Amino acid sequence: MPSRPLIGISMDTRESAAVPVIYELTDTYTRCVLDAGGVPLLLPHAADDTVRRHMLDVLDGLLIPGGDDVNPALYGQSPHARTHLMDERRQSFDLAMLALAEGRNLPTLGICLGFQIMNVQRHGTLVQYLPDVAGTVRVNHAADPDQLLRYDARHAVQPAAGTRLAALFGSGLLMVNSTHRQGVDHLGRGLVPSACAADGLVEAIEDPTLAFWMGVQWHPERMPGDPQMKLFQALIDAARQSYKH
Repeated sequence: MPSRPLIGISMDTRESAAVPVIYELTDTYTRCVLDAGGVPLLLPHAADDTVRRHMLDVLDGLLIPGGDDVNPALYGQSPHARTHLMDERRQSFDLAMLALAEGRNLPTLGICLGFQIMNVQRHGTLVQYLPDVAGTVRVNHAADPDQLLRYDARHAVQPAAGTRLAALFGSGLLMVNSTHRQGVDHLGRGLVPSACAADGLVEAIEDPTLAFWMGVQWHPERMPGDPQMKLFQALIDAARQSYKH
């Protein structure tokens, strides 16, 4: 049987002020990792760097899922009225794990918030509220926070030629869902845009110098059939190359 690599998944917290902390994660992420041939391991927000390094010692891949918003102070802005800050403990953990994973060339996939925090970790910036950005083409990104998670808007993105994403999905338009109010503004160090929406918004990023380092703005775990499972299968395939068990 092919090896089942261990994929660490960061978790969210139900309430950032709750004592004790209550972790949560929708099972769509874990089911997609299982269906793609991996074993999901849920990661608590360890503050000790030694513990974080021990986590990565046993992981074959990393998945950073969706959630609330990165603190804009990290890229030199004040919070927008519509910005909903993520738990600082998770933010610190995710940033630290991304930095460590990058240094080890560990296969990594970011989804929605995960995509955004991957950009910020590389010193990129975000648009905090997309309706504030005027454009000649309007795309429904479901940017109204009252609508988040109630439905998935659908729109097309264009994979960029020569990218890993295009190798997975082809060069034609790809229909994706989207429930986000924020998006990438300036790309972070070493990242390239691998898909854009019709309004020019970057919808996927990758680092072509690493084995597998990809983030997508949409939620493939809510689109469990082909072709979106290709993202999880690609993560698992790359993780098998660093299989430790």
